[in-house]
Amino acid sequence: MDIDSTKQWRYCIPLAEADLDQRLRGLLDFWAAKRGQRRFLSRADINPLELRHLLGHILLVDVVRQADRPPRFRYRLFGTEFVHYHGADQTGRWLDEIGLPGFREELLRLYTAVAEEGVMRSLTYDYTIAEGVQRFQALLLPLSGDGQVVDMVFGCGVPVETPASAKRWQG
Repeated sequence: MDIDSTKQWRYCIPLAEADLDQRLRGLLDFWAAKRGQRRFLSRADINPLELRHLLGHILLVDVVRQADRPPRFRYRLFGTEFVHYHGADQTGRWLDEIGLPGFREELLRLYTAVAEEGVMRSLTYDYTIAEGVQRFQALLLPLSGDGQVVDMVFGCGVPVETPASAKRWQG
């Protein structure tokens, strides 16, 4: 099943670390402590039990490299909270095949930057759900099994308080 095509979203806006929700700041602190002096963590470095308070908000995205083409991205894990907000489980789906074309292209741009540059991205976006507009903040972090090439993106997104101006937005 695809993401509900009736959903609407506002473009992703970069977010400064200082403006991150406390849950995402905590994840970034966890990330930095685990990583130490290394450039990247690997998937094996992350014990899900250490992040149980965020489990439903976590994404794992495989980076599938292709000769002479940009990488493709496949959802390995699509957390239960994402399923709730987006209306469908995307586990096993290719990112370039999901609905919501503008949102898809924005996500492809962000994941490609994380995979190719090996740096994190933090962002905020508004998304319409049954209850109205909901603001989210998210972190996208690079993972590397060999310590050199990013082979997975670790993502976490959380709903945050929606400003009154966003609540009035209807598309």
